[in-house]
Amino acid sequence: MEWFIGSALVMGIIVVMLGLFLGKKKGHKKRSVPGFFSFDQYKERELSKRGVFDKTKWK
Repeated sequence: MEWFIGSALVMGIIVVMLGLFLGKKKGHKKRSVPGFFSFDQYKERELSKRGVFDKTKWK
């Protein structure tokens, strides 16, 4: 009977450790990038690299 309690205790510890490990991975918080970021400049740079005409600009 002691082996049953011991194995249940070990399995419980393993489950708790896995839960903590996986919980930290899923709980990744998105932080903003320090500094100024212009999406328009990024988009323009990426489109010009590919040689694509940006049809979304207002004329």
